[in-house]
Amino acid sequence: MTRLSLENTAIVVDSTCDPPPGYFDEPGLVMVPLKVHFGDETYRDGVDLSPPEFFAKLASSPVLPTTSQPTVAEFTTVYEALSRDYEHVFAFHLSSGMSGTYQASLSAAQPFRGVEVYDTRTVSATICLLVDRLRAKLAEGISHDDAHVYIDHFLDQNHMIFQLATLEYLRRGGRIGRAQSMVGDVFGIRPLITIENGELVAYAKVRGERRALEAMASLLSTFATPDDDVKLVTWSADADDKLPALEEALLAARPKAEVVFHGRVGAIVGTHGGPGVFAFAMIVE
Repeated sequence: MTRLSLENTAIVVDSTCDPPPGYFDEPGLVMVPLKVHFGDETYRDGVDLSPPEFFAKLASSPVLPTTSQPTVAEFTTVYEALSRDYEHVFAFHLSSGMSGTYQASLSAAQPFRGVEVYDTRTVSATICLLVDRLRAKLAEGISHDDAHVYIDHFLDQNHMIFQLATLEYLRRGGRIGRAQSMVGDVFGIRPLITIENGELVAYAKVRGERRALEAMASLLSTFATPDDDVKLVTWSADADDKLPALEEALLAARPKAEVVFHGRVGAIVGTHGGPGVFAFAMIVE
């Protein structure tokens, strides 16, 4: 049986994976962008509009942006091209509870042998963490069954948490879900949100950034022992200055953990979360 490798296996993600700069320079790694609309102006997330450009436009625009998913035809074009060069394709998408992107990708994949589409039940750089870990295994060679075992492990066992500067953007976009019980926008209150079964839920509300960092580090301590092999990613929405303190808090809690990379929130997640978000995701290997 053919082993999966970087040479014979491609990975497709959508632009809500909020990667670090240069992430898609590697061969066999393809991003399909969602779109953000400022009135009559339409931009492809991460293609026509970089994260800094988006947040600058968000701050100055008289209209609030809206977002839309890729079409089936756009995914079909990607799968046609990849099927010519790769034997296997894994596609990982943001939670189907937040977008129809997964369904569009799944529909496009039906005619193509070897294309497998996953609803990750999460969003943002958590998806890039999955891709990074899977590609590390592909670099060594892995069986198809073992790849499935790892993907299932990651999707069941990853955890993420993010601090919002405000709940207003989630309210406007109708994405607040079970997190609506969280009291935000009160001076000094930091709403912390996580994801359960593909849905945003309230994790905690704390006063002040120091306590927010403590709560985020507490989540890491809850799901990882001091001796676990833990991989982390951090990311922010136009708030990179928050990441050093977050990384310091996480590594103080679990010194053996490895921060794999720092992601940047783009236009789609930024439309619904707003500026000032910072976050981390984890997986225990």
